[in-house]
Amino acid sequence: MRMQIIASCVVTAVVLALFGPPPSVCAQERAGWWEAETAMRPGGTLALTKKPWWERAQAMKVGEQFTLQSDLPGGGAMLVRRERLKLRWGYGRRKPSEEDVLVWVIDDDGDMRPGDADGDTDSDCYVVDYEADGDVDRMVDYLDHDGDDRADEMDIRYYDDGHLRIAWFGVDLDGDGHLWSVINYEYGGGFFRSDPYGDNLVYANKYDPQRNAWVPISECPFAFYDTDGDGESEAVVRVSAVPLDFDPQTELDPGNSLFDYTTPFSERMRTMGAVNFRYSRDLDGLSSPDRPLHYDLGFNLIGRLPYQFEGMARENPLRRPPRITNVIPYEKLIEVAENYPAEQTGFSFREYGDDGVSLGGDPRPEEDRRWEGVFWTWSRRCMHNTGGPIQNWNMRREFRPTPSTKRELYYCRADHRIHLEGATDGWTRVGHLGNTEPWGEFRFFDTDRDGHFDRWETHLAGRSPGDGPDFRAGDGPDFRAAKMGLSPSSPARASTVRDPGIRELPADWDELGRLYTEELLPEALQANAKLLAAMQKLGDFPVPDNLAKALAAATCASERLYVQDVIRESQYLVLREKLEAQGSRLFAGFPPADLRRKPDELKTSILAWTHARLMADLDTAYAEGRYDDAARLLGEIAKVSSENDAPQ
Repeated sequence: MRMQIIASCVVTAVVLALFGPPPSVCAQERAGWWEAETAMRPGGTLALTKKPWWERAQAMKVGEQFTLQSDLPGGGAMLVRRERLKLRWGYGRRKPSEEDVLVWVIDDDGDMRPGDADGDTDSDCYVVDYEADGDVDRMVDYLDHDGDDRADEMDIRYYDDGHLRIAWFGVDLDGDGHLWSVINYEYGGGFFRSDPYGDNLVYANKYDPQRNAWVPISECPFAFYDTDGDGESEAVVRVSAVPLDFDPQTELDPGNSLFDYTTPFSERMRTMGAVNFRYSRDLDGLSSPDRPLHYDLGFNLIGRLPYQFEGMARENPLRRPPRITNVIPYEKLIEVAENYPAEQTGFSFREYGDDGVSLGGDPRPEEDRRWEGVFWTWSRRCMHNTGGPIQNWNMRREFRPTPSTKRELYYCRADHRIHLEGATDGWTRVGHLGNTEPWGEFRFFDTDRDGHFDRWETHLAGRSPGDGPDFRAGDGPDFRAAKMGLSPSSPARASTVRDPGIRELPADWDELGRLYTEELLPEALQANAKLLAAMQKLGDFPVPDNLAKALAAATCASERLYVQDVIRESQYLVLREKLEAQGSRLFAGFPPADLRRKPDELKTSILAWTHARLMADLDTAYAEGRYDDAARLLGEIAKVSSENDAPQ
């Protein structure tokens, strides 16, 4: 008991030194009793059967409760009640269940009054026994540093048969009072209801019972950053902490699967690695209270970096032991992500939503924006710890198979897009725009391995080799693949360019955002509009209803550009076939002979070759993104056609 009193004094002194006076003298006197009430036995077990109130709790019926005073020195108020809860599947449950539950509420800060029906969510602790069998299953603990009656941190601890296994920790860094969403005394799932908005930190640690210590594991951390002070997040980082000896062939997603409260601690968990970083940014600056989670791009980084970072030991004197958790410091995490030694990198850019799925949450579920940011896919280029759920359509993917320690981007005039430096291949599955149908796919490759894309292919869904660009459904393997949502193998257009118009981009995100929104996007939209107008002069190309609908529903300039691109590509393919047919007729109009005495045939021959040269120049200008030149060439091609149609 003497040691407990000394420990209580030490805890009180540390709290006073770090956070100032607690909210009341009474709370100062009682500091420590709440810790002793929930002290674990060696090995990290916590049971209720030895509590003096256990038999009384066992006799309660659902809906009954009683209050009592702790019999420890300085002990405060507590409450015990019996509830009947419908527990969701997950966290060890194969299906939902309904159980009698004992809940023990400990008034850590001394503000519970006689007659109170519950504790609070600023400083109290909730210990939960789901089957009322005496073994603790959960502990939800709220920590109020500054005594403002709002929690600054919280723990959700998970026990298996009374053995502490793992915990979620949350830190409210922006002071809005929002932390984990708790349902039935555990994380309720769907982090939209928690706090992915503003500045916040959440992370998991595994309990090592031999050392009585916390070890980083699973999602450690998820960190959200409000970079412009509007209360919303513009950057998010998620780290997968797993044993360094993990096998990515058999453990594809340990960052998620290792959060299992039934799994005991193992020796391999003492050598943990930061093996995956997911790092997303809001590039166009549109994240706001009216449009939260407006992340545009994301990096998926995989490597095998030991989980050893300066300042990762995070101590909180108000936390029940163990007080020290381990997580990469919030203020250093973005720097770590920017310089992480990645063995491979996946780059994703959200071009538009997917009308075939619903991935979003409040307040704008129709925009399909995730609180986790923009992450990779489980197909084609498989990367462990990728995450989910995944948006498959209208999400650009680029893959870099070589090591990198910087997140470098470049701009390419050929497709008016920001790309990942060093990516060798990529794709965008296009479709589910204004309807639930596939359109096709854009593919891009770095054929000369200079770190920049130089080849682009357009594949149309439902198009077999030999079909024209009018989207006629063919037959055979390509058509059947398209029916399954796959892209056919024969491209409708393919171009390898000499000059893709590469422009290196600044590493500073604020500077890059201004460049993107004030220069690159407006120029691309203007160039698209000019070329679309030039094509309309050579024929009537109505915009399909679904694309017109998608264009009208676009929520930002980058989405408008994307739909414009699909419309432009569709119309160019049709126009190009029309122009090629014109060229074929010109060449068919005369025999390959001496035309010195046949002026009409000679004129047609000259026009035919002029048309062919202009078409070659047009294809090159279009492929290289020189739309001003392409519009001019369309005018010259129209002039050649009109000269051929003139009376002889």
